[in-house]
Amino acid sequence: MIKRNPILLLLILLLNLIFYVNVNTATTQSYIPRKIDFDRSGIPKNILLGSYVGGRSHVKPMLDVAAILIERGYNVTLLSAGRYEPSSEYPGLNQITLKPPLRIKDLKNVNIHEDSGFRGLSQVTEMSINDYGKTYEKYKKVAIEYNIDLFFCDVLVNDACMDIANNLKKPVIAWSSSLQFMDPVPYKNDPMFGCNISLENESFFERFRCALIQPLQIAYTMAPLARQLNDARKQIDIKPVSGKMPKVSLALVDTFFGFELPQHLAPNVQEIGPVLSKEYPPLTPELSNFMNAHERVLYVAFGTRFFTTTENNNKILQSLVEAINKKIIDGVVWPLVETSRDNFYPTLNLTDGTQVQTLPILNNEHPHIHIANFAPQFAVLNHTNTKLFFSHGGAGSVHESLYTGTPMLILPFGADQIGNSHKLKSIGVALTLNKLTLDVNDILNKISKLLEDEKIKKNLKRMEVLAKINSKRKYRAADLIEYILQNSGLEEYVNDDFLKEWEPASSRMGFIKANNLDVYGALLGVVLTLFGGIAFKLFKLISNSSSIKIKSKKA
Repeated sequence: MIKRNPILLLLILLLNLIFYVNVNTATTQSYIPRKIDFDRSGIPKNILLGSYVGGRSHVKPMLDVAAILIERGYNVTLLSAGRYEPSSEYPGLNQITLKPPLRIKDLKNVNIHEDSGFRGLSQVTEMSINDYGKTYEKYKKVAIEYNIDLFFCDVLVNDACMDIANNLKKPVIAWSSSLQFMDPVPYKNDPMFGCNISLENESFFERFRCALIQPLQIAYTMAPLARQLNDARKQIDIKPVSGKMPKVSLALVDTFFGFELPQHLAPNVQEIGPVLSKEYPPLTPELSNFMNAHERVLYVAFGTRFFTTTENNNKILQSLVEAINKKIIDGVVWPLVETSRDNFYPTLNLTDGTQVQTLPILNNEHPHIHIANFAPQFAVLNHTNTKLFFSHGGAGSVHESLYTGTPMLILPFGADQIGNSHKLKSIGVALTLNKLTLDVNDILNKISKLLEDEKIKKNLKRMEVLAKINSKRKYRAADLIEYILQNSGLEEYVNDDFLKEWEPASSRMGFIKANNLDVYGALLGVVLTLFGGIAFKLFKLISNSSSIKIKSKKA
């Protein structure tokens, strides 16, 4: 029988009693809650959201951030081309039309079916420069009328928005879906300009071309436009900007890690994508019935601005019919939007030799193809029966597709779509097509691979998680804008002390001091001096020993 020490038992009893008292005290103690809010007594403040090109792809993600600020009590005025609909998505939003909506079809001297997009961009730039005076005055009028405290500018050909903000000494938030456009680095590029998205594995000669030759070609093309823009600025007493974007307080980029190639960012450049709405329009009853009746649906959509040739439309429609006939898919949803029913040949010549009339298909007489003028895209992609997205690769479509875990077949027309298609292909969730060499068999083979490849499915799962995690960052974007609004004193902004906490010391120290090159240079000098002294001593010793030997031989 084991003997028990009474002193030890008493000590254990005492410790248990202390533990019991502490636990009960902790559970009954009233803790002080952590307050995460701050003083908003200065609200409401007024925000002007501006976009020269307008349209859903540019305006909607900005409005999704602005909606958070509206909920927090700020006033938001939208000034953009056209009029964003439906405005019911954003109650409290005040809309003003800057100009008629910009349409791809209105671009003259540019063939979007042949050009990669750079010429189209330069023409849009030229249009914005021609409108610069009127655009600037419209921004100025709205800014004064609504007592604007902060400008939230889509940066694409929208210099007037940033110029008026700087002229009125107001903070500017720049917005883009292109990280390379906002914070370029030498090891990345944009395929729109003829180089790969990453130069990491390129040859020396390709890097030489992309680093030196290509920028010179772009500068040669854009230099006349830059001079024209500065001339327009001078006419209304705006200080010219030499080869740079006008001053901005903060740059928000609608992209996210995993999709975007990683790079070091300046402190005032923040990735806050993918920006998605809290809610989306539902399927129409007709569309819902169609999708519920088909288990493998292919969704085709090329955005609200882009369209392809009649020949390519027929190749796409033929590939859809053949994919259904071969039971690769069992249903198709295709909102034509910018594509007229006249932009199809009357007959499809299938590979098995049979012919099919296109008009009955376009009139929804085919039981497995649903043609519409418009479709609620997110609702279609989010449907469990949607298995593949045939897209142009615009930023909004890419984000929605990754969020819903839908593989993509990309037919890029230009602008950022080319770079997006390269990124999607590199992360293993999409395959691409060439608008200049579109082929039915190639489309069918790629549809099959995207639906069957297990590696693609695994990559999609990974990207879906990343997209859903990062979709919360629009609240960070709103927080950063609110921080700037709360601290945007006029005097500080004029004296360039505004947001100094975001400015790294390297920008004030200079390149040599920031990289300790002077320190390393001093160290190198000391090392060279020491080695030089040692070498000199050895040389003297060798010289002396040699002269002694010569003298001894003579003796």
